[in-house]
Amino acid sequence: MKFLKVEWTKKRGAIALLATGLVVTSFILGGYIATGNLNPWGNRHYYQILNANFQECHTLSGVQTCTSDHNVLYDAGALWVQQVTSGEAPTGCAPSTTCGFKYIAMSAGTTAPAATDSVTGATNGDCGKPTDTELTTNGFARQLGVVTDISGSSPKSSTVVYTFTATATQAVAKSCLVNQSTAANAANLQLATVTFTSITLQNLDTIQITWTISWTWT
Repeated sequence: MKFLKVEWTKKRGAIALLATGLVVTSFILGGYIATGNLNPWGNRHYYQILNANFQECHTLSGVQTCTSDHNVLYDAGALWVQQVTSGEAPTGCAPSTTCGFKYIAMSAGTTAPAATDSVTGATNGDCGKPTDTELTTNGFARQLGVVTDISGSSPKSSTVVYTFTATATQAVAKSCLVNQSTAANAANLQLATVTFTSITLQNLDTIQITWTISWTWT
């Protein structure tokens, strides 16, 4: 009888061990399916996507027209955002009330931007650089936009909006989202630029620029 009792105890132990193994295996397998990682406590593939979109609405002689055009997000601008979020000292200046991508600048230049352009510093940080020239007269000096912050869950967007009013005849063909209030600033940095069909505004004509920064995370 004692022999049978010992054998039954061993069987019960083996069954319990097998059941425990199945539970652990199921947990790891479930974690792998959910995260793509055999370590369920490891990286769950959290990611964040930064994007910029552009729209302009101009009013010429009382007639309003709106267009949305493809823009370029600069490598240097994206690096600034990455440096800020990772706690590094960012290029040009640290985020503050006077340093951030909330300023809108304009240019009459038509050269298409490239993501790899050099767009930092007192020279190349101006809108349109490294090839074109930023506007500073006729009502088109860079301006602080009205910022609407993101809220809620992914995906969400923030906007930077400003309406320029021409004070003399002026052609515009390019807009930039920049981090400083004045041109030729050593801390200048461009985040994004867009070229659009050139528009010639007369005195008191207006053009509303809307930059939308979209964030997607999971």
